[in-house]
Amino acid sequence: MRDLLHDYFDGRLTRRTFFSRLMATGLTAAAAKSVVEAADFGTMPEAPPAAPAFSGTGGELLVEQIKAAGSKYIFTNPGSLEVAFFDALVDRPELEVVVGLHEGIVIGMADAYHKVSRQPTFVNVHAAVGTAQMAGQLYNAHFDGSGLIVTAGMSDNTIGSDDMVLAPRPGFSQSEINRQFTKIAWDVRTGSSTALAIRRAYKLAATPPGGPVYVAFSTRALTEQVKGDVLPKEAFLFEARPRAAADQVQRAARLLVEAKRPVALLGDEVFKADATAAAVALCEMLGLPIVTPNLPGFNYLSAAHPQYLGTRFGGDRPYPYSGADLIIQIGSRESGGAPDSSGDAPRYIAVGLDTNMMGRTRGLDLAVVGDVKSTVADLTAAVNALVTRDRLTRIRDERMAVIRPAVAAANAERLAQARKTFNQPVIHPDQLGYEMEQCLEKNALLVTENAPGLQGKHDFLSYGPRPDQKQNIGHGGGSLGWGVGASVGAKLAAPDRQVVLSIGDGSVMYSGGGFWSMARHQTAVLTIVWNNHNYQTVRNGAYRYNKRMTETGKYPGLYLGDPDIDFVKLAESQGVQGERVTSASDIATALKKGTAATRAGNPYLLEFVVSRTGGGAESTWYQKVRPGGARTATSTLM
Repeated sequence: MRDLLHDYFDGRLTRRTFFSRLMATGLTAAAAKSVVEAADFGTMPEAPPAAPAFSGTGGELLVEQIKAAGSKYIFTNPGSLEVAFFDALVDRPELEVVVGLHEGIVIGMADAYHKVSRQPTFVNVHAAVGTAQMAGQLYNAHFDGSGLIVTAGMSDNTIGSDDMVLAPRPGFSQSEINRQFTKIAWDVRTGSSTALAIRRAYKLAATPPGGPVYVAFSTRALTEQVKGDVLPKEAFLFEARPRAAADQVQRAARLLVEAKRPVALLGDEVFKADATAAAVALCEMLGLPIVTPNLPGFNYLSAAHPQYLGTRFGGDRPYPYSGADLIIQIGSRESGGAPDSSGDAPRYIAVGLDTNMMGRTRGLDLAVVGDVKSTVADLTAAVNALVTRDRLTRIRDERMAVIRPAVAAANAERLAQARKTFNQPVIHPDQLGYEMEQCLEKNALLVTENAPGLQGKHDFLSYGPRPDQKQNIGHGGGSLGWGVGASVGAKLAAPDRQVVLSIGDGSVMYSGGGFWSMARHQTAVLTIVWNNHNYQTVRNGAYRYNKRMTETGKYPGLYLGDPDIDFVKLAESQGVQGERVTSASDIATALKKGTAATRAGNPYLLEFVVSRTGGGAESTWYQKVRPGGARTATSTLM
């Protein structure tokens, strides 16, 4: 920019050319205009000091730039190809290394840390094989648009042999392995480019709509002696909060006011933009019934909210549960819980920054493209400017006269049905969920990896849009193995909140080595394992298929008993204490004991043996696969 200014002041650039070249550097039009105007009026502030030139290894340059980017934690499973990177960390203790024993656990930790902190989060995994092993959790992070900067060491298969251990296979590059689960991925083979590459990675990962960025660094890039610039984060990380066009906002406000049966679909972008309280307030002001996606990355609405319909819309029930004439989608994807109306197609408004999630499968009447937080504020102001306070009150009251009794009746029926399951010989999931609401702290942060309504029952938890209320993070991608690591990352991001991992037995075993990280890093997470000895979500799907599995009661591979997994011993072997609970009368006592342990700074696990629910719940069948015969001492390999 300094050279551009010199050329402009010396008359070698016209005003238009100066503006165009500023835009080419990556500035927004508004920012470029501000620079031009400041230069014209002689008020341009002094140029920032030149970036400090750093001399050292490529790994040291990389670490210096990570530090300058504002990262506090390095989430990693270390490997031998990254030794120059880890060597550089020894003298920089302000970068704290958080270790997971499998790459999937590492990504889960980083993903939840990012979701709670809203900060771009750095990850290092090991070589091509570690890159492959993280795929399931990188899928989740990409699905949810999490801003992760994922790096790995790389054996360069373009020099000498192309068939090396831990390297990409011959003819392939390492960045190709998980490219579809990233915003962008590339390989870096030159040490002097390490800082530049990581700056780009941070910028791309953090710019909405966010997502993982992957960079592989060759051994040479990390070990060779180089000189390079280290820039402060302000030079490449910036807030991208563009405002929506005023005419679009005004049109949306008019449609919301004039609709007879509107419904709002609130998605994950609302939480990411820190707009939860404002979005809920807008819905409350207008009397909009609220729907959320079926598998949200964030949950900030209680089932007890008088306008919350849950995750299901459509079918034969009357409005507000179906029959909308207007749907406004705010910061949400269309799939995975988007309302499906019956009868005449409703008018449809989409609001948000991620245009990739707008108009994918249905036509739109209006797309309002802009930052969710500022757009919700502008919508609120536009509605208030459009109608008088008295008319707005009448609109809200007329809508709530229909919505409130319908939602209240549904909630009363749900509670009545749940109470019928209390104090059974085997703990019913409804009772465990009910007791969690009574015993957990008012602002507990839940990290959930179990299917809502199928195993973990969170219907009774009083989630809310503010940090002083219970809130929930999960993942929308559906790839198991996220939860245990995620709870560690969430606790690091929210050390002053109670963090509760609510997880199914099958999910635990995808990341069973994660309790070691809880103990090592003293993350005081309360883990609640819902052990029903079953892949229940899959079994329910098999039952609905209604063919041979349903007829015979045989569900291959889905019963997880015989032998039973002892989750308390699993956790204790890694340094986390716990207990097994089998009686409904002991639920509250156990939850209070676990909460006390975490308040004292220790992670704690509660294994609740719960009943299976849904079709085929009684089945304990599994196929008994055994070796052909007893092995004798004289058996030999042929």
